[in-house]
Amino acid sequence: YMGFDASMKKIKYKGKFELNYVSPSQIIVKALANGNKSVVKSDYQQEIYKINIQQDKFVVANTNDSLIVGDIETNAMSEVSWRGSGKEKFDFSNPGICMVFNAGELSIIQLGNNEILGTCRTEYMSTHLVSARIGYSPDPAQKTEKVIAYLLDLQTIYIQDLNTSSIIGNITH
Repeated sequence: YMGFDASMKKIKYKGKFELNYVSPSQIIVKALANGNKSVVKSDYQQEIYKINIQQDKFVVANTNDSLIVGDIETNAMSEVSWRGSGKEKFDFSNPGICMVFNAGELSIIQLGNNEILGTCRTEYMSTHLVSARIGYSPDPAQKTEKVIAYLLDLQTIYIQDLNTSSIIGNITH
């Protein structure tokens, strides 16, 4: 048996990963510690021009028209249409969710889902001031609960249903 390894280029990333560019729109990320592989690819066949790995677990990749985020341990990848500023901040502190902060707007992406769950305007971008939750119901007839709580201003907390984009509560303190 003879195996082939086709690649356009291979690079080491922070001494912990190997990035194997197998096409302009597909990169195989290999963890050097355990050999686990994860595929990062553009479903739109767009060239991936930038890739970062955060917390040794999460991938953030950019194409001209989309953003790819994912968990390389579970292979839950998402690609959403995106025209970014290049100054986005990414937060993966809520399980199964990527929060993208950009120019006063927060976008929520559920890993494994190729659409933005919801957005909200807030100037308070600290991860300690935003909480996003996705609750799965054992009853398939019930809609999955998707909720975000965030600081609208220094005295007001908004709670928003991401399924309907409606405010389901606000707390003034």
